[in-house]
Amino acid sequence: MKLAIQICSELEWVITKSILKIGREQLRKHHYGEYFNYRVGLYQTIIYHSGASKTRAAAACQFAIDTWHPDGVINLGTCGGVDKGIKKLELILSNKTFQYDVIQCFGKPSAKFKESLKTNLKTPWVDLSGVSKRLHIGTIASADHDLCPKARKILQEWGVLAADWESASIAKVCELNRIRCLILRGVSDIPEKRGESKEDIQERDYRKNTRIIMKDLLSIIDQMKFHNTKGKV
Repeated sequence: MKLAIQICSELEWVITKSILKIGREQLRKHHYGEYFNYRVGLYQTIIYHSGASKTRAAAACQFAIDTWHPDGVINLGTCGGVDKGIKKLELILSNKTFQYDVIQCFGKPSAKFKESLKTNLKTPWVDLSGVSKRLHIGTIASADHDLCPKARKILQEWGVLAADWESASIAKVCELNRIRCLILRGVSDIPEKRGESKEDIQERDYRKNTRIIMKDLLSIIDQMKFHNTKGKV
């Protein structure tokens, strides 16, 4: 079974290469960034960088599907915590995604949460029995902006666990191509009031926690087993 693992942000990519000890001689170039071949457990994988934002993530995902013909696409990365019970460094497996920055301003009023931009993720092809860390399972919402306290409050009303920039676009591309998709994200930061401090707490936490999260996610992938089951995705 061949897997393609997509890493989005520049920091996540740099840290991934560092954790896996990938040398310059192992790197190759594709349209949207770098990639390399790597064996994860029993599976041959292509790990590739897309860059941040829904556009780059969707384009790179489609390129990977068309070029390498994987049996499944896995997205690893960070996210902002939305649910009141979610803590920093906790890990999320997404069973649903949607884009929350698409707003129709003319004609019939439209909610931000358009049905056509929701994606349900089915993961019976993934065996989690060997995973040592707890995974929260739920919805990840995506938008081309960082999570702020106002957006967090709105998303909490919709039962969202976390928010990021890219998951919804990757999931939708995989759905349209009828290919298996697994989204795993770790909570790097949570919107908090700064009070009198001028320090950007979210930025600090993102940079401090990304290495821990990427190490955990790569370790989890190594513990998983994947089934190349036939039939509809």
